[in-house]
Amino acid sequence: MEYPEIPALVREILQRGRHLFLYTDGAMIRRRLHMIPPYTNFFWNVRLDGTEEVHDTRTERRGLFIEAFDGVRAAKNAGFFVVVTTTIYPDTDVNDLGVLYEVLHTLHVDGYLLSPYYPAEKLCRDGSARFREKMHQRFREVIARVGSYNLMTSPIYLEYLQGERELDCSAWGSPTYGPLGWSEPCSKQSVRYAKTYKELLEQVVWENYGRGLNPRCENCQCSEGFEPAALLGVNSKAGDFWKMLAWQFSGSLGERRNGLR
Repeated sequence: MEYPEIPALVREILQRGRHLFLYTDGAMIRRRLHMIPPYTNFFWNVRLDGTEEVHDTRTERRGLFIEAFDGVRAAKNAGFFVVVTTTIYPDTDVNDLGVLYEVLHTLHVDGYLLSPYYPAEKLCRDGSARFREKMHQRFREVIARVGSYNLMTSPIYLEYLQGERELDCSAWGSPTYGPLGWSEPCSKQSVRYAKTYKELLEQVVWENYGRGLNPRCENCQCSEGFEPAALLGVNSKAGDFWKMLAWQFSGSLGERRNGLR
């Protein structure tokens, strides 16, 4: 959001007919609202990991929650679509998250994305197994608490996050591009950078990455690699197509789904 050319970049992407989720900590939304009018294919994507005390502690920045919350409210009042991304940690307070979503619902937030925490440190084999089980359990609890909201995370990826199925990382399906080029193999590792997407596909030895293949991949469940796997039908099961189709057509921006808690 501090990038001086962000208004021009946003306008150019939208004028090409693309959908854009502009991910931000929310601190500068009020100062950037004027850069474009509300578009139907533009979403402010704001990170909020809990209520004020929890979020400020996670981000190590006192007062950030208030800034982000004010940004969400200003964007909604201005007619923009707004989604909230929440990072789920092994020790996430599920009840606190429920309170947060109840408040956001009163602001008519349009949707919610759940993102798993990725530990930077390497864990031993037993430590990794315990970490994954804690994450699976936490996601099961989170879905039970906030599953009635418009979760924009695909149902197959959510099954993976809850430990109900396996998926193979498909980071090539969600590449990251920046000033240095395309991240090889993904933004979590960035071993080197390719100048073109073709080089990214051809230069990376994809067989060297993934759980059981690379220590840094062992505890990764990030959407960058596994949401594309869900959407592209990697490790598909019977009924997945209809499950994804139902998810695509049953979403309702800003509304709760009947029959869920």
